[in-house]
Amino acid sequence: MSGIFIAALLIYFFISYSSMEHSNEVYSSMEEPKLPVMFVKENEYMINPMHAYIQEMGNNTERDMITVLPEDRKLELIVQEYDNMVMSVQYEIRSLDLSHLIENGTVTEIDRSNGNTNIVLPIQNLIKKDQEYILKITLDTGEKSLNYYTRILWTDHDYTKDMVKLALSFTSCTFDKNEARAIASYLETSEIADNSTLAHLNLHNNFNQITWGNTGMKISGQYYMTLKEFDGVMSEIQISYESKMTNENGEDKYFLNEDNYVLRYDPSRIYIMNFDRKTHEIYDGNVGSYANKKLILGVGNEEDIELARSENDQFIAFKSNQELWLFEQEKDARVINLFSYRSKTNDVRDNYDQHDTKILSIDNDGNVDFIVYGYLNRGRHEGKCGIVYYTYDSSSETVVENFFIALPQSFERIKEDMEKLSYLSKDRMLYIYYEGNIYGIDTSSFEVITIVSGLEETELISSATNRYVAYQDAEAADMYHSKKITLLDLETNKAVDITKSSSYKRVLGFNQDDLIYGIIEPEMAENYTQDHDIPISEIHILGPDSEEKTNYSKEGLYFTNVSVNGIRIQFDKISVGSGGEYRSAGSETIISNKKNSEAVEGLSTYNNNILGKVWYINVKDNNKSLKSYAPKKFSVERASTIDLNITKQEKNIPLFYAYSLGHYRGKTLNLRQAYELVYDDYGYVTNENGEIVWNRADKSTIVRLQKYNEKMNDILPLLNELGTINEYQDYIILNASGMDMNSALYYLNKGYPLLVYLGNDLNLVTAYDQFNITLVNQESQIESIIGREDAENLFEENNNHFIAVIPR
Repeated sequence: MSGIFIAALLIYFFISYSSMEHSNEVYSSMEEPKLPVMFVKENEYMINPMHAYIQEMGNNTERDMITVLPEDRKLELIVQEYDNMVMSVQYEIRSLDLSHLIENGTVTEIDRSNGNTNIVLPIQNLIKKDQEYILKITLDTGEKSLNYYTRILWTDHDYTKDMVKLALSFTSCTFDKNEARAIASYLETSEIADNSTLAHLNLHNNFNQITWGNTGMKISGQYYMTLKEFDGVMSEIQISYESKMTNENGEDKYFLNEDNYVLRYDPSRIYIMNFDRKTHEIYDGNVGSYANKKLILGVGNEEDIELARSENDQFIAFKSNQELWLFEQEKDARVINLFSYRSKTNDVRDNYDQHDTKILSIDNDGNVDFIVYGYLNRGRHEGKCGIVYYTYDSSSETVVENFFIALPQSFERIKEDMEKLSYLSKDRMLYIYYEGNIYGIDTSSFEVITIVSGLEETELISSATNRYVAYQDAEAADMYHSKKITLLDLETNKAVDITKSSSYKRVLGFNQDDLIYGIIEPEMAENYTQDHDIPISEIHILGPDSEEKTNYSKEGLYFTNVSVNGIRIQFDKISVGSGGEYRSAGSETIISNKKNSEAVEGLSTYNNNILGKVWYINVKDNNKSLKSYAPKKFSVERASTIDLNITKQEKNIPLFYAYSLGHYRGKTLNLRQAYELVYDDYGYVTNENGEIVWNRADKSTIVRLQKYNEKMNDILPLLNELGTINEYQDYIILNASGMDMNSALYYLNKGYPLLVYLGNDLNLVTAYDQFNITLVNQESQIESIIGREDAENLFEENNNHFIAVIPR
């Protein structure tokens, strides 16, 4: 009898752990990751880990990786099935913009003979060499159809194998100071590099810092390598891995690391153009992390840490990397791990980082509202991209899933939108921005209200707290022709239309809660600058009560390329000449006398004698030892799925997309702004279709063009139609105004001259080397050879008025 009772008790506790029903509520634990992961087999390496998507992602994940096909185009894949069984494989190849289906097929032959699940895709001779495509692979497991995506490239010049080998060798050598001597020649040690921290390093750090100082750091687990980019001779390679060290108390500390490389092939050697390592210590709530009014988070980067305090200061919610914790500092001195995707699988899924969390609110009882967004790699929504809204109920120690919103977009693009706007008001309305629309979601009834739709990316801005948003008239012809700006307070639901004067208005940014906007005079609204921008004549600053605080203007001057960064407003000044042409009048920066609030309040650093700079949260003194807990329950009783009914809208204004060091850095209105975002990191810029339109690392030392006149015959008549970018079947014409000369010379490597205006005269740059450039006057065809420094000064005097052409 007692044996039956014990067996029944075990069954009860097992059922209670995985799915409990109590007081009409359904509880469950978050399930471990289940979906298979796919790799590309490249010689002795497995690279490009591809995670499964249950959604159709189109080309939204195209920049996650690129796979170079072997010469025979037979692509070898390895699938880690875990508890799944792949029945068959379908694949399709499309153009980057998805408009053309190039090939599709089915593979039923699956080889499991060597302990791995091996698949070979027999890609046909239908793709062009040196042209990128989207490859979608669908695994049929019987229960699910799972999608995997990568760009592919077929080329005669595949240098990536040696590049991957170099990157892996560099990373692995850093754990052994003797072996690391082999990589010392790549370092460019500088006195201005920050050697006080392990959190962020590059080639300018010293040898000791690159090799983990005196920590005794060791690799823990495997290296996961991703070929993020390959553009002829340039590649970006990302290596993710976990490491560990043992501290002075004999405790193991674990760290998540990401190494990004920019490599350039030369027949004589492979150059490391850039190396960037980011490290974040995994906070585990151990006893030693709490002492002397400090809750020590460890090594990390400030942008990966977030915290919020309750008004009574009893509770602190904090995010360390992508994990969310709650610290109760007055009663028991305990931390609760509210959310983490880290699992016990100890494989590539364990630390997959394409998601993030954001704290929305915390109250005096320790209840916390938060969202998780991006790729969801555990639990009910595994394999989907989107947003999950959770509440932690402190009284029952339960994490409650409220609703899920599916968004078929990449993590970094969702993150960009959530940073633009995600706000929970005191009346429990959740406001989010997504792809040109503002939505309000009643978190009690789950009713969705569309506040405004059809906005261009540049027509909406939000304050630092997201409480205030300002947007232009969505019905206006474009961003330069809006007669009003709406300033909306999401806490009071009060909206004020700014319609003062008949001029056009343009949102520029926020300084904390103060709105900054510009005035465009109607008579100037069609007069584009050489950057294809419409200048503003006045800058106005309004408080949250919509009362004007100040304005700025200068007689006879207009402002363009305006950017707002915290307490700074930066812009170029121009005047109008007698012939109606714009003339440069220098640049200016306006600095607010407000205190800069970008630093996280209550977050500080101190210098650890082994790890260097570590982060901690200022907390109250408490004589009790720290205790660490997980929530008792995970409730899905009221979990719902919300459909925003998003319709994809055509963009009126083309945008440029900036990438560097394996990550998306933002979108801009013109090429100049985009390249400035990623220049220092040897990054690149793409158009809407993902085609690279500028790449700092892909430039030869010497270029001399031959027989270029015939190419230019079709180009020259199109110059008068140029905006920021004009795309044609065989080539793309780019407004490259404002780029520095060295960056603009990239375009000669693509086979077309670089066009430059000197006054009203059009000239062609047809050659360059280390010392000179060759300049040809288009009208007279007179060729001049000019020293590079003289040429640079000449072009700057003419405002670097470049036009570039790249083939398609």
